[in-house]
Amino acid sequence: MKILITGASGYVGSQLVKINAIKKNHQIVLASRHRHDGVQQWVHFDLNNVSSCTVPESIEVIIHLAVDTSGNDEVRRHEVDAAKALIDEARKIGAKFLFASSQTAREDAPTNYGRTKWRIEQEVLAANGLVVRLGQVYGGPERGLFGTLTSFMQRLPVLPAFIPSPKVQPIHVDDCAEGLLKLVDHKSIKSGVYCLASPEPISFTQFLRSIAISRVRRRKFFVPVPAFLVKFTTGIISKKISTRLGLNRLNSLFDLPLMNTVADLEIVGLTLRPLSAGMHKSGNDRRCRLIQEGVALLTYILKEKPNSNLVRHYVRMAEKLRTGTALDIPVWMIRWPITLTLLDDRANTSLWQREEFAWRIDAATVIAEASRQGAARFLGSTKTMCPLTALFRMAVAVSSEIAWRLMRLVIPSSFLGLSKKKSL
Repeated sequence: MKILITGASGYVGSQLVKINAIKKNHQIVLASRHRHDGVQQWVHFDLNNVSSCTVPESIEVIIHLAVDTSGNDEVRRHEVDAAKALIDEARKIGAKFLFASSQTAREDAPTNYGRTKWRIEQEVLAANGLVVRLGQVYGGPERGLFGTLTSFMQRLPVLPAFIPSPKVQPIHVDDCAEGLLKLVDHKSIKSGVYCLASPEPISFTQFLRSIAISRVRRRKFFVPVPAFLVKFTTGIISKKISTRLGLNRLNSLFDLPLMNTVADLEIVGLTLRPLSAGMHKSGNDRRCRLIQEGVALLTYILKEKPNSNLVRHYVRMAEKLRTGTALDIPVWMIRWPITLTLLDDRANTSLWQREEFAWRIDAATVIAEASRQGAARFLGSTKTMCPLTALFRMAVAVSSEIAWRLMRLVIPSSFLGLSKKKSL
């Protein structure tokens, strides 16, 4: 299928082109003001000069992603005209038209951006096209609003926590691209508005905190800020200053309507990745979770934090000999490795992951024993101990083991994060 994409060099567009290149599903034609190096198929497209765009007759789908973020009212009018021109071109050649809109789109939106998106939506729907409203896009390269927020996380030591906190519905930029491609491939999809975002809204403060922890890897201090102060300030200052300070965008955030995305995600056949995974630069926290698991298991065995070389060996072992994915060990056990004793029960292997957990404990033990750190721990090669001290430590170890075994009997398996699923 031959697809023309406007805004292909933008945040979502560049990821769309990248994912399509990997999967090699479709032939892409880029539409932009300037031709990029290495691009074979390109047509000129300018939001401010719609008459300059001529869509080739071989195009089967037009994906309209181009947008101007300057906030200029005149440019907004050009955006509507440009969309109309593209819709007319699609109608002439019989191409499907897909418009990437926004969660902010509605007739009475507080910003020109939201109102412009809504006006374009009406034109697209009148032409039996597809409208895709995207939630809070994040992840991948630090561009768009996500890039701006990440920059704030890096530069500002203190951040606002608005009260009441507005809700956002995140979606990873790669999931956006995947959803758009699935809509293009859908043979029986009907004209209408499709919402792609997390079904479960989260607070904007939680979203910012996730960027700080998982992306920037810094702890930030959040100061409560009443939302009405922002609205009051916007009302008493000029529109130009409000736009420059970004207060109008904050008002749009406070007034963001929630979307029901469950049905649309099912229609599209799209499964969204967790926010914690998507915040990583790779878009996947598989290796990060495996590292955390390795640190926890080796700490449990050595009774001290392992060095990075041991953890590296553990990760390579899991990737080469097992599935390369971490077990679903509860977070609180990863944080306090001593509690892994509750899972280290070789007599009962009926619960899910118990056999796999036992295998990984054995592997981590082998890795630890073959190291200098393990030799110091197990052989006491660097310490001397009097008999009374040794006897006392043995008594403590036995008493501790008895206590943990008693705890296993009273703590339910569901609390340990285990369920009766098929073993890995």
